[in-house]
Amino acid sequence: MNKYTYRILAATVVMALSLGVGAEAKGSVTRTTTDPSITEKALAAQMNQVSKDKTVNFNNMLIQKNLADSLGNVVAPEASNLDIDLRGAVTTAIKNNRDITIADLQRKEAEAAVSQAAAAKNPSVSYSWTGNQFKTRVVSATTGAMNNRSYSQGVNVSFPIWTGGNVEGQINEARYNKNIADVNYYMTEADTKLSAVKAYYTWLEDIKLAEVQDQSVSDYASHLNNVQQQFDAGIVAKLDVLTSNVSLANAKQSSIAAHNARDVAEANLNNIMRIPMNTKLNPLDKDFPEPDFDITMDQAILMAQKYRWELIKADYNVRIANEQLRVARSGYMPTFSVGGGYNWDSAAISKIDKDDWALKGTASWNIWDGGATQAKIKSAKEAIKVAQEDLLKARETVELEVRQDYLNILAYKEQIRATEAAVAEAEEAYKIATVRYQSGVGINLDVLDAELQLNTARTNYITALYNYNIGLATLEHAMGIPAVIHPEFAKAGK
Repeated sequence: MNKYTYRILAATVVMALSLGVGAEAKGSVTRTTTDPSITEKALAAQMNQVSKDKTVNFNNMLIQKNLADSLGNVVAPEASNLDIDLRGAVTTAIKNNRDITIADLQRKEAEAAVSQAAAAKNPSVSYSWTGNQFKTRVVSATTGAMNNRSYSQGVNVSFPIWTGGNVEGQINEARYNKNIADVNYYMTEADTKLSAVKAYYTWLEDIKLAEVQDQSVSDYASHLNNVQQQFDAGIVAKLDVLTSNVSLANAKQSSIAAHNARDVAEANLNNIMRIPMNTKLNPLDKDFPEPDFDITMDQAILMAQKYRWELIKADYNVRIANEQLRVARSGYMPTFSVGGGYNWDSAAISKIDKDDWALKGTASWNIWDGGATQAKIKSAKEAIKVAQEDLLKARETVELEVRQDYLNILAYKEQIRATEAAVAEAEEAYKIATVRYQSGVGINLDVLDAELQLNTARTNYITALYNYNIGLATLEHAMGIPAVIHPEFAKAGK
């Protein structure tokens, strides 16, 4: 190479490097207003669309007189009965939930991804066979014979020795993704448990509320009978009969709504358990439990900070970000591999030439890639900061959630005692108002108001018990307590 050629080559390299350094991309200025041209294009595109004529069905099938005839021989599935308690409802829901099944399949998918990433460290074997047909005869380079066909075959093995941390980083990233898939599986079980608990207690609450409304209807009916008797005897005015009748009608309306809410809650619970929705459920729990609550707020927060699923996932995301930085840095590292193989010119595999083998070692080092590696490293470092911020944000969110759930439970506990006392007082007030009216010293409005207050007190008491039990389940979920104890939990604790 003469001096002139060398100078040209050197100048070209320097220019390429200088252009590469100056080509570092920077983001354009972010707009803080909408772009009218984009909106105009979107409107123009919409105007150019051709809408097909659609015939809208205005025939309400529900009011057709012969609807049953149009359905043919469709028969509804026979309803079954099932005795159920909270434990049975949760167990059935976790056993049958499709989201849990999907999460389990995603675990297996993530595990296969780990094997796929690890395969990059294993040796690879390749075989090739090539045949060529020429228009004219050619001279074989090995035998000297003339032929219009040529063949070549080869079996080659390549084994990576060092990839600068690229493969190792990808393997670790795949492993952490597998860990996240496991956590998603456990979290889905916990979510399903909470949904089942809420559905079961909602159903039980609606059962109890329907009973309260039925009792209210019975009380109003009994009072109306008493008012009617006194009116027939000329003791009270017609107004008392009318107002009592209206109160009874309103109570019946509330009872109808309560029974409907109970049936809807039953169907919802059946749906969560994934059993036929027309299954008639029989509750084994006749009343709400009131379990003791013996844990401090600090203990609940500490447990959540250690076991909450979202925090575990956020921790793994930080690790993944660090592995991605390792992969990015591998762009600066050389790579080494060894290999070997056999190659021969023949159409038949049996004609392998045992002497035509080769061993080779390969070293590769990308000295300059135009700044791509540098940009990847910068992006990976920022991604680590984002993952760390997400982790800290998640910890703060979890602590707030636990505090709210804990304080709500304390409030619900006090509400139980307050509403329990209110029920006893309202029952006594209703008895007094009824006796006073029957004795002719009270007025009808006192009885109706006392019955309304009693209905409200009973409803508030049931709601307080419901809120307390739901609050316990919600706090348990917020603390990251697993719904199913898997064998791997014991291994992880060692």
